[in-house]
Amino acid sequence: MLLKTFIYVIDSADRKRFEETGQELAELLDEEKLGGVPVLTFANKQDLLTAAPASEIAEGLNLHTIRDRMWQIQSCSALTGEGVQDGMNWVCKNITAKKKQ
Repeated sequence: MLLKTFIYVIDSADRKRFEETGQELAELLDEEKLGGVPVLTFANKQDLLTAAPASEIAEGLNLHTIRDRMWQIQSCSALTGEGVQDGMNWVCKNITAKKKQ
């Protein structure tokens, strides 16, 4: 049995790439192997003053349009570790089990 969750990390301070990143995420979520798999998006670099809030990133990535799976956006800082454990707790609660083919 395989356990699946998709974790996506975005640079919250790189606002110019939100649209591009949103398109990349949408393409990845269209992959058959990721069908229905829960998605955790880490909004990284929240320790920077230039970081966009998670709500703005969620809007920029069109996360609100995802209807075929559970998803979560989690503010975090890989530098300080803040928010990382909260995100991983969400993963543990929402991981899916799929039988090996």
